[in-house]
Amino acid sequence: MSFSEFYQRSINEPEQFWAEQARRIDWQTPFTQTLDHSNPPFARWFCEGRTNLCHNAIDRWLEKQPEALALIAVSSETEEERTFTFRQLHDEVNAVASMLRSLGVQRGDRVLVYMR
Repeated sequence: MSFSEFYQRSINEPEQFWAEQARRIDWQTPFTQTLDHSNPPFARWFCEGRTNLCHNAIDRWLEKQPEALALIAVSSETEEERTFTFRQLHDEVNAVASMLRSLGVQRGDRVLVYMR
């Protein structure tokens, strides 16, 4: 399927398209409904579903391919490029999590990151 066909399908059949894409990630609690439009203009996607971004972005790949390229970061100020494998990215995430815990941040707290 070409990108154009893929994109067009997301426009023509958004609920079915996004349900299929969502099933490609791991869910702690599966969603019960793809899209709830019962309270316009607000919409709720993946109702009752619960997932973990860090697990889906890093952890699930760490065991399978720890040395595979996970991230290419390019500085908008210096144009410096850094690459990270899944193992390196996992180590960096754990270091930041440890630092936040040392500052007293707990589960459920909100953390704002300001990046210039």
